[in-house]
Amino acid sequence: MNAAIQSIPGGARETARRWLILAVAAVAASGVFAILIALARVPALGTLFPGAEFYRVALTLHVNLSQGVWFMAFAGVLWSLAGKGGGGRLDAAALALAACGTLGLVLSVSGSSVRPVMSNYLPVLDSRLFLISLLLFGAGVLVKAAISCSGWPPRGQATATAGIRILLLRLAALSVVAVIGLLAYTAARLPAAEGLLFFEPLFWGSGHLWQFALVCLLMVCWIDLAPAAAARLPRGLLPLAAAASAAPVVMALAVPFFAAPDSAASAYAYTWLMQWTSWPAPLLLGLALLAAGGRAVVAPGFLLSLLLFVAGLALGTLIDGQTTLVTAHYHGTIGAITLAFMAVSFRVVDGLGLVPPSARLVRWQLGFYGWGVLLMMAGLAGAGLMGAPRKTPGALELTFGIETASRILLGIGGLCATIGIVMFAVLMLRRLFPDSRVEVISA
Repeated sequence: MNAAIQSIPGGARETARRWLILAVAAVAASGVFAILIALARVPALGTLFPGAEFYRVALTLHVNLSQGVWFMAFAGVLWSLAGKGGGGRLDAAALALAACGTLGLVLSVSGSSVRPVMSNYLPVLDSRLFLISLLLFGAGVLVKAAISCSGWPPRGQATATAGIRILLLRLAALSVVAVIGLLAYTAARLPAAEGLLFFEPLFWGSGHLWQFALVCLLMVCWIDLAPAAAARLPRGLLPLAAAASAAPVVMALAVPFFAAPDSAASAYAYTWLMQWTSWPAPLLLGLALLAAGGRAVVAPGFLLSLLLFVAGLALGTLIDGQTTLVTAHYHGTIGAITLAFMAVSFRVVDGLGLVPPSARLVRWQLGFYGWGVLLMMAGLAGAGLMGAPRKTPGALELTFGIETASRILLGIGGLCATIGIVMFAVLMLRRLFPDSRVEVISA
């Protein structure tokens, strides 16, 4: 991967570096809110915080930064490194819009009348600054994704694996363009409403479609983390995985033609697609890479990312209602993507000619985050099996029981995952700004 990055024109590499800075900054800011969220759910300790409204505001900012901004900014990194050009005016405009939008999201929390709306996939703050900032960030991502759709299908790749990898990146870009188009279409079709009645159906279909874009990006990262294993895969398996990841996107785009965006039929269709079509392609690829290469030929982070993904799928089969089992499920699948992105980030830094962290520091960072998320999932699953509702801090008095023990486990896991997030931010910022005073203890 390093040699491939070094062969890319300088303008594209610099564009990738800037998107990486935005991605890391979003992770660092989300870590602050993650600390507050984890502490707010710990019995006894959570009583020190202002209340449920504070928890929901922190959760809203954490989700938007750790998923929306981090995922799409890192997608910008991968798209930049896949392009043959880079550094043009449109690229610069896309990054500027996304950066301004991100800054506005962070500043919006300081408003005097901030009301969180806990819509699925993307909770929002019902404030003008937050919503304008979200639009700016979305516009930046749309421009970048549109640029990255050009040249499809890919041609002239050195190997079949490289061709499929680029194909998956283009499919992710096309999916993101479709997501934003579906958002605009849904907003125009929805009846006049406010709060959750508007934002829930607005993000429901597009949020499900967005997951398919993330699946494509996850598969790209797994290929990058196990290139030797990818080269050993049976001929036809990678094209099969790519086709399996593309089919749900087409099916999702067909839903608006037969169901209104605020109808039960639309909600059911997208839910069904997520339940049955989002996981076969990455699971097939992940297990095939593991079988082809084993532990010896995969980079740090691959195995733990695959474990998180499988654990998330397993917990998803236990969901029965709006409990924290839902949260445990998506922390596994989303955590798998985040961990894969983190692991690839260190390889990107090396490819950009910067000094990467030591292998020991990388393993510690990925371990803190990955195992911390697994502990969080165990805590959330335990509380969910006891009926604990999601999106609330829960009972904060210190009592004895399974739910209290689960919440304590959640707090410990959240603390470990946050340490991993902070380590990642410090390690990356130290490499991206080598002349800064950010210090890291050497291994």
